[in-house]
Amino acid sequence: MNGKQTSIAQDLEHLFKKMAEANQVFFSEGTRFVKNMSASNLKGEDIVSGQKELLNDSFNQFVRLNIQHATNLVELGIALSKKMSRQFDVKQDEPSSPDTGKPAFVLNVSGPPDSTITTQFLLDSDKTDPVTCHFIRTGYISQQDPARSAAFETVFSPQSFQLHFGEPQKVTIEIKVPADAKEGVYLSNVRVEGFEDRFFSLYVQVVPPNDSSNKSPA
Repeated sequence: MNGKQTSIAQDLEHLFKKMAEANQVFFSEGTRFVKNMSASNLKGEDIVSGQKELLNDSFNQFVRLNIQHATNLVELGIALSKKMSRQFDVKQDEPSSPDTGKPAFVLNVSGPPDSTITTQFLLDSDKTDPVTCHFIRTGYISQQDPARSAAFETVFSPQSFQLHFGEPQKVTIEIKVPADAKEGVYLSNVRVEGFEDRFFSLYVQVVPPNDSSNKSPA
């Protein structure tokens, strides 16, 4: 995070410097343009007879270009400033990301391609008031190659429910492993909405089709 903030700050500083240089060039050129017009040897009757419209159009186009260029730079600078400010904002009530910190518990399951893996767990509450729970999970990421992900259809039953103190809720998870799934271990973190930043980790190991054992990932 510090490296990202430093990079944004450097980019913003470079932008402001370029904006100041560009504005200086445009305004100085505009001033020089006006002075050259004033010092020119054009006679009034020549301007009236044909030069006036051309010079006016040229001057107006130059001014509009100057204003538009400066406006674009300012708007870009404001956008980057807001982006940089958001990097420094830390919301005290914002829950942690599901893929950071320590999971409340870990589930390990396995199965071959073109199969449905089923597992269950109990969820209980330490809160005196009823809690409305809802599951939100991340995608499955290969533990051998973090750049590779897998699309495993995952169904929680029930998906949403109200949990009461002293009354654990049994939850069933069905994971459909597609026929083209590559062997390996895949991780998905599941956040339990209603319990702030708590989450659990679900490891799915895709085993060879002829491996009938239900071994857990290492």
